[in-house]
Amino acid sequence: MTDNRLEELLKKQAIVDIVYRYARAIDRLDEALLRSCFHPGSTHRHFFEGPSSDSSLPSSDDNPADFVAFALGRLCTYSRTHHQMGNVIIDFTNTDEATVETYFTAFHRVRPIGDPLAGEQACDTEMDYFVGGRYIDQFQRRNNVWGIVSRIGMTDWVRLEAPSSQGFSLIAPDTIGKRAPDDLICQHYQT
Repeated sequence: MTDNRLEELLKKQAIVDIVYRYARAIDRLDEALLRSCFHPGSTHRHFFEGPSSDSSLPSSDDNPADFVAFALGRLCTYSRTHHQMGNVIIDFTNTDEATVETYFTAFHRVRPIGDPLAGEQACDTEMDYFVGGRYIDQFQRRNNVWGIVSRIGMTDWVRLEAPSSQGFSLIAPDTIGKRAPDDLICQHYQT
């Protein structure tokens, strides 16, 4: 394999690692990990429009300053989430920049009205909210580190339905996914 092909494969793997790290950060509500996916000055357009990650901006529950604050606030209104990344297509525009299209499917268990953490979209009962779409990202390599500098979220379909958790109560409690810092993978990185 030529050096150029090997270099391209290494760059692609570094980008895919960020795509996967984003899914883990979102589902575990891991703010530091989520912020690490974006380069300073990055922008976002996916249920929120503005900076992706700028923790120096003033933020509140009613007025999140960046996507990370928005996402963590919104995701707290769900009792659990699961983001699955699919096809990742990477097109290098030059040595240090790439356009990346990533298909995703996301599951959200919506908390019901009456739950103190329920959001504005709450219904009388828990609901399962599914979204399928794509992230259109601009990546850059800065100081040999890849990161997202622009994200546009495309929604291809949504579905809201009554929840079903048949058999969930039979799963050993220590093997049920949790949010940071209680999830098993988070404990792995603390040791």
